Amino acid sequence: MKKVCIFDFDGTLLNTVVDAAICYNKALEIHGFKTHPIEQYGSFFGGNIDTIVKRILEGNENVTQEDRDKIKHAYIELYLNSTKENTVPYEGIMELLENLQSNGVKLAINTNKRQVLVDELCEKHFPNIKFERIIGNIENYPAKPDPQAVYDILECCNEEKDKAVYIGDGKTDIKTAANAGIDMIFVEWGQGTEEDKKMDTINHVVSTADEIFKIVMQK
Repeated sequence: MKKVCIFDFDGTLLNTVVDAAICYNKALEIHGFKTHPIEQYGSFFGGNIDTIVKRILEGNENVTQEDRDKIKHAYIELYLNSTKENTVPYEGIMELLENLQSNGVKLAINTNKRQVLVDELCEKHFPNIKFERIIGNIENYPAKPDPQAVYDILECCNEEKDKAVYIGDGKTDIKTAANAGIDMIFVEWGQGTEEDKKMDTINHVVSTADEIFKIVMQK
């Protein structure tokens, strides 16, 4: 049985694609770039915001770093002030967190999403869930796939690596778990690709939240 579950956020706990895509498209419009269909954004996400903006602007000619910075800052402002009305937990996630918590499993979050946004969304969607640590994107703190956040979470929970599992939907999560030396559960409902799913450091691939509970509770 695992004692600590470390979750990625976007694409694992919450479906944030639509609201993020709307704000990225508005940022692109403001600065005169072509927008993308909402359904295309799933392929852009993964990694930090600089990586995402770079992917979004691919195909545009003569894009400069200044252009990327403009889109980035416009998006941040738009997203911070948006209502995020389309953002919801994935099916079965609330029940999973409640069941893990009631069985004494310690819960934590490690994401490259800005800390203030993660805190806001956790308060809104998971008010009754106790996360031992929530580590988002913080200035001068190493981002995923650096394993530092995993180490800090394990220290906070007073648990060893073999009692922890990392749960995420993308290549960055897989690399984070591998770098930290802990088991990894890959979820199929996020923005990960078929190629990601084949990476050999993944321990389990799941298509439902209930499967995660069964894996974590195995003796």
